[in-house]
Amino acid sequence: MAFVIFSLVMLGIFTRPFGIPIWLVSILGAFFSLVLGSVSLSDVFFVWGMVWNSSLALVGLIIFALALEKLGFFEVLAYSMLKLSTHKQTLALQTWKFYLLMGLFASLLATFFANDGAILILTPLVIALLAHIKNVKFSRNPLIVFLLFIGFMSDFASNLFTFSNLTNIITADFFKIKFLDFIFIMALPQLFGVAMSILLFWILFARKLPKTLEFNIRTNSLPKPSITFFCASLLGVLLIGIISGEKFGIPLSIFTLVVALLSVFCGILTQKFQLSNILKEAPLSIVVFSLGLFVVVFGLKNIGLVEFLKDGIRNFNTFSPFFGIFSIGVASSLGASVINNLPMVMLGNLALLDSTRELVFAHLLGCNIGAKLTPIGSLATLLWLASLKRYGIHISFLQYMFVSLLITPFVLFFALVGLYCYAV
Repeated sequence: MAFVIFSLVMLGIFTRPFGIPIWLVSILGAFFSLVLGSVSLSDVFFVWGMVWNSSLALVGLIIFALALEKLGFFEVLAYSMLKLSTHKQTLALQTWKFYLLMGLFASLLATFFANDGAILILTPLVIALLAHIKNVKFSRNPLIVFLLFIGFMSDFASNLFTFSNLTNIITADFFKIKFLDFIFIMALPQLFGVAMSILLFWILFARKLPKTLEFNIRTNSLPKPSITFFCASLLGVLLIGIISGEKFGIPLSIFTLVVALLSVFCGILTQKFQLSNILKEAPLSIVVFSLGLFVVVFGLKNIGLVEFLKDGIRNFNTFSPFFGIFSIGVASSLGASVINNLPMVMLGNLALLDSTRELVFAHLLGCNIGAKLTPIGSLATLLWLASLKRYGIHISFLQYMFVSLLITPFVLFFALVGLYCYAV
């Protein structure tokens, strides 16, 4: 019964019958899993115990990112970036320079605001910068190319910090991995993954882009320096709080929610936005979606899926560390791309409970990077596609898969190479 419910839920997520939102599909799946006995009430509480901190931390990061966007903080960053690099008279910039700047900017945002927050920030920013460019051809439209670029970069660069991805938070909590240890292990995979992403996208699209781009920079909408300074201070408070809070066992979600509340309070005081605007725009339904999907997948655990995975991991461990790291990374990638990276990271963590730390991080890279193989593999991708629809931009399944299959496997491979370099 657990497998039947899981199959129906995945079918519902893929097909969206009658336009049902995906969060409702997952919640219905969780409800029927509970009613039909695939999971027990204690299982539901166990799942919540695993994901409450990561879920609330993500809520805080999303609200924080949206508040900073409405306060104009990211417009200041974009303006400064373009002003320092464009021609002063024409505001023209060589495409390769803009491409590199956007790649680094996307990496920075994904690192500090998680993949979901980066998507919410970058999508309207890129559309505002490049919306004036008209071209009906999918692969030759700079707007579409850069939207694809930041869409993939937001996930590919979400590996460095524990709070850079919901999967990171879940895994760090589950295995009790310290904040600085996490950074130390993920530094090379992050560097290799980001560098390869930037290189591959350029190879794929460079010849289809114009040599220069022109921008319309409006300074009348930029916030006061005091607001920008306050926003930057909140970022510093968040990082200091996370590092120091770990010593005292304070949950990550406390710090993200506090800076989120402070940023919202600033927006209300300066009359930049109302609380209702933030709550309306924040995709908080993804938390409901992830919790429902976790419960459904936990039903698979109850029928022996975790034991099956453990047997496979034991077989991987009989080979070299190189083979083990790459096998786990690829297997987690395929699993995450089919059932979404959140339930996949939970299943993998349970199966890897007695394994080496290198295999745990290989699993995490597979869930973070390899999840981009399909549109449903990552919540950030679902958010991105939903955001594009609001602007009347449609990227088809085949168009997405064409780019993903040419980029994702290579980025995952080089990120795993970075992890292997750490292991040896």
